[in-house]
Amino acid sequence: MDKEKFESLYRTYQPGLVNFAFFYLKNRQESIDLVQELFLNIWEKKGQFPDTHNPKAYLMMAVKNRCYNQLAKPKTIHEDSEMLKEVFISTEDTSQPIETRQAEANIQKQINNLPEKCKEIFILSRFEHLSYKEIAVLLSISVKTVENQIGNALKQLRKNLKILIPLTVSTLGGMLNLA
Repeated sequence: MDKEKFESLYRTYQPGLVNFAFFYLKNRQESIDLVQELFLNIWEKKGQFPDTHNPKAYLMMAVKNRCYNQLAKPKTIHEDSEMLKEVFISTEDTSQPIETRQAEANIQKQINNLPEKCKEIFILSRFEHLSYKEIAVLLSISVKTVENQIGNALKQLRKNLKILIPLTVSTLGGMLNLA
């Protein structure tokens, strides 16, 4: 892999991969570091990057595996204090109306409450903008399974979000395509 191809790969996929890692790790800096290490590893082994027609699927699977490995590691006291600091910093942000932050937190909570496979498929579809076919290939499942899981996720989110915050479905729900 030459430098130009690597730089293009990095510019194209790095932001989305960081967001994808964040859904697993719940820590922005850990997500950035994890993706950075992945790209460093790819650069160091440039001749070993698979020549695939869908590098996004390959990279997402690599990030997912690295996230699982990261989550399996025991946490240190330092990491816990960093996480607390991040929570306090994020709650002090007054640039967003409190209601919007609460609504976004409720949406995130409801997404996190989805069954693991359903949540993963929903995130790939709505936040990583993969097609049902791409998700099916990435996860080695049928397109029909993807459709069913997305349907189940939307049904559950619609139900729970309407109970929790009726206005959120109309205001923020559009960004998740809940309708």
